[in-house]
Amino acid sequence: MRVVRVALTGTGGIGSRVAVALLERRAQLFQRFGCDVRLVAVCGSRAGIVRDDGLEAGDVTNRGGWIAGLAGVPLLEAARPDVVIDAGPSDYVSGGPGLAHLEWAVNHGAHAIMVSKSALALHGARLLATARANGCRVHASGASSAALPVVDVLRHNLAGAEVTRVEAALTGTSSFVLDEMVRSGSTLAEAIAEAQARGIAEPDPAFDLDGRDTAAKLVVIAGLAFGAWLSLDAVPRESVLSVTDEQLRAWRDAGEKAALVGVLERGAAGYDARVELRGYGAHHPFCAARGSTKALMVSAAGFGDYTLVGGASSPEATVAAVLKDVEHLLAAL
Repeated sequence: MRVVRVALTGTGGIGSRVAVALLERRAQLFQRFGCDVRLVAVCGSRAGIVRDDGLEAGDVTNRGGWIAGLAGVPLLEAARPDVVIDAGPSDYVSGGPGLAHLEWAVNHGAHAIMVSKSALALHGARLLATARANGCRVHASGASSAALPVVDVLRHNLAGAEVTRVEAALTGTSSFVLDEMVRSGSTLAEAIAEAQARGIAEPDPAFDLDGRDTAAKLVVIAGLAFGAWLSLDAVPRESVLSVTDEQLRAWRDAGEKAALVGVLERGAAGYDARVELRGYGAHHPFCAARGSTKALMVSAAGFGDYTLVGGASSPEATVAAVLKDVEHLLAAL
């Protein structure tokens, strides 16, 4: 029986849930793929634990047995995992701790599943080239659109197609806030507070609302789906924070749905990306996306146009996206 050793870096709200969910699914993964998916290491930013015979849920939730300093690369060196799941924080200046973790993985022949975005958004071309050279797979549903399977649709379902345009509402916080402001007449502050109360928005939602999150996701999607690694700093973006009363009235009077969308368009020189605010008429498919629901439109030569509306915006949805990536990875091994 094959043992697949997994290390998880980053045990905040998402990481801790991923660890417990992975342990709960262990028997199911054995039945489906015939391998023992063993969580052998977890860590936060300052401490961690390694156990060759596999951790249990109590080892994750009760950190009394964790060792100070056993975190990040030292944890990976001690555990020598086959798969690294990174759920740590993103840093769009340094690449965050996920940069060192992903570098370790692809340089040591380990596969990676990324929830944090910054390492790929800033250094994706180099990291994926190393991964290919060393036979590693990198999955990043949690870093691209969570429950909305954008990369899966583009990379697998439309494999071989010439995708000419991708337009997507990728951030549940922005979608919810705009919906509240247009449909309910809430102020920006009221809409943000409601999103936070429902667990949709972060305590500081500026990264989602000002277009940076959508831009980072666009870079990751273009890189993973098309091999087109764009410069994050070069992606022009609009912001929910700059929406005017006039814009809100215009969308409301026209009966339109407002959305902050990321757009990828293929031109003669490759793909261009931008983040923009748009209003969609009542008959547009995106109007079915209410609240924090996400949406995707794809145009592909020879295939036609596709629309996908759905995908929750919640910690549970991100965890589900990681587990999906685990299954895709195991199916390919």
